[in-house]
Amino acid sequence: MELGSAVRGVTPPLVTPFDGPDGETVDHDALANVVTHAVEGGVAGLFPNGTTGEFASLTAAERAAVVETTVANAGGRPVLAGVADTAIPDVLAHTDRAADAGADAVVVTPPYFHAESGEGGNRRFLERIADDATLPVFVYDIPSCTGNPLSPETVVALADHSNVVGMKDSSGDFAGFCRLLRETPEEFVLLQGFDALLLPSLRMGATGGVHALSNVVPSAFAELSRLARTSEGESSAARAEELHEGIGALFDACLEYGFAPATKTALCERDVIESARVRPPLKAADPDAIAAPLVGLLD
Repeated sequence: MELGSAVRGVTPPLVTPFDGPDGETVDHDALANVVTHAVEGGVAGLFPNGTTGEFASLTAAERAAVVETTVANAGGRPVLAGVADTAIPDVLAHTDRAADAGADAVVVTPPYFHAESGEGGNRRFLERIADDATLPVFVYDIPSCTGNPLSPETVVALADHSNVVGMKDSSGDFAGFCRLLRETPEEFVLLQGFDALLLPSLRMGATGGVHALSNVVPSAFAELSRLARTSEGESSAARAEELHEGIGALFDACLEYGFAPATKTALCERDVIESARVRPPLKAADPDAIAAPLVGLLD
């Protein structure tokens, strides 16, 4: 599979639905419903075990099972499995399990808790993983969660590694993202991870996006992605900007309540899943706060 063309569009970081008062078990039937909803809405790919999927609250066995369910319902879409961890052997073990489950690529953050102590630390960590990974690697910059940002110099260097195919950028740094568009090879896949920056990023040449809210309104994201790449006139530009504004309003609610809680609540509002349970330390979002911007986007 040629991943660059396969993920042109939007790839949702899938929620992980749970059963039980504190989400003791993964609800695989509900996960299959989320995947089907996304596929029918026109998404380009699927990303299980990301931040919105609460990967850090899943066991290794649960992560592998989530990938299996995603692959089984993906309808041929590429599956980019999250394999983030803090020790290189653990990342590679997650990668092997993802490969066995049928994933097409893996997504790796720099380590969290221990940040690099100087330029080159993150590069060495990620190069070691790319050297031995059994699947192609996407690097993932999300400093709000890892406390360990990837410098542009590190990303540009990693882009030359034969097994590093792209990056998901959730830094929110649009100027930095544009720098990467200029300084990485044309075939390097750059995915915008900040929902509110999708439209300008696509217009600047991003391959696509990875956005929590594309779990909820995949058709809106698919339409926005298509319109951002066309030159069909003022009406198309106006529609793209309308979608951009609607997504931005719902994105603000995600920032307030957290992406997993807000996305699950919105999926309940759309009757895709029955429960918005999250695992501690996360807390459920206020349905009323999610409903208003969601209705505005669906109108």
